[in-house]
Amino acid sequence: MSIARRDLLGLGTALALSLTTASCRVVERDRSGSSARTTPEPTGAPPATAAPTFAGRPGPGRLYYGASYPYGHSLPAWEKRLGARLSLHRSYFTPDPNETEQLVRQCRADLDRGRLPHVSTKPPTTWRALADGAADDWLSSILRPLGEQASPLFLTVHHEPENDAGGFGMQPEDYVAMQRQVIELAEGMAPQVTVVPVLQRWTFDPLRDDADPAAWIVPGAAVLGLDLYNPWSPENGRPWRSFGSLASEVQEWTGGTPLAIGEYGCRVDPSNPGLAGAWMRDAAEHARENGVVAMSYFNSDVGATDGPWTLHGETEEAFIELLGSDWVERST
Repeated sequence: MSIARRDLLGLGTALALSLTTASCRVVERDRSGSSARTTPEPTGAPPATAAPTFAGRPGPGRLYYGASYPYGHSLPAWEKRLGARLSLHRSYFTPDPNETEQLVRQCRADLDRGRLPHVSTKPPTTWRALADGAADDWLSSILRPLGEQASPLFLTVHHEPENDAGGFGMQPEDYVAMQRQVIELAEGMAPQVTVVPVLQRWTFDPLRDDADPAAWIVPGAAVLGLDLYNPWSPENGRPWRSFGSLASEVQEWTGGTPLAIGEYGCRVDPSNPGLAGAWMRDAAEHARENGVVAMSYFNSDVGATDGPWTLHGETEEAFIELLGSDWVERST
C-alpha cells in the first residue's frame, strides 16, 4: 500500500527541530522582502562543476511543477478541480515486496497521465550494506521494470536520511556510498531513471555547528533533492522565511548541481491576505532563475503540528495559476 507520508516523510522530528531553531535565528528577510542579513560563505562548499545531464532535463527557466497528494484520495479528481494535470507527482513507499509493486504501478500510472513520477522508498538494510551490494536484488526489482518505461522519472532511496543517521552503517559517508551504488545500477539498468538524493534544508542552516553539509552531498548526482518549508504559522509565531532565502542556504553548498524540491510548503496568514499566495509565486520565480528543475508541494496535513500545509484558498489559487504557466515542463 502506497503511503502519503505514513512515516511523515521525517517531517515530525526534523521539521520540529527546524522550527525550533528558526525561532531563535536571525531572519534573512522580513515580510516586506527587505534584506536583514547576509548568509556566511560556507567553508566546505564544493567548487562549481557541470552536473551530469539526465533524461528529461528541462531547458533554462523551465521546471516540472506538481505536488504530493494524500493516499486514499483521487488524484484525477483533484486534477479535474484544478483544471490541469500535474506535471510532476510525488509519492512515497516502503521497501516490502507489495510496496515495490505499488511503486512501479504508480510510476506507470503517472507516465500514462503525462506526469513525471518522483517516487521515494527506503532500503531494506543499512546504507553501508546496500552500498556493498547486499540489496542489489531488491534494487534490481525496482530498476528493471522502471527501465522498461519509455519516459523519464525520478527515484529517491531514503529521503531525508538525516532522521535515521547514527550507528554502524548509517553515517553520512555510508549514505553517500549507497547513493553512488544506486546511481551506478540505475545507469546500467534504467538510464531514464534519475536518482535524486533528497536532504533537509535544516542540514544546511548556517547557524548549525553540529552538522557538516558537505558530508551529505553526493558527488556525481545529476540532481540533488531538497525539502524545505516556510516555518511560520499562526500558532508558533516563528519567522516568515522566503523560499529563496531558504533555498539559497543550500545552493551555496551544491556547486551548481540542479535541485529538485521534493517537498515545500507555506501556511496562509489570515491577518495578511495575499501573503502566502505571493510566497508561492516568489518561490516559483526563484526556482526558475536558480537552477531548480522540479518542485513538488507537500499538499497534506499529516504530521503538521503547527497547522496543515494543505493547499487552500490563496495558496491553491496560486498553485493553479503556476501549474498553467507556459514554463511548466511536461514529460508528454
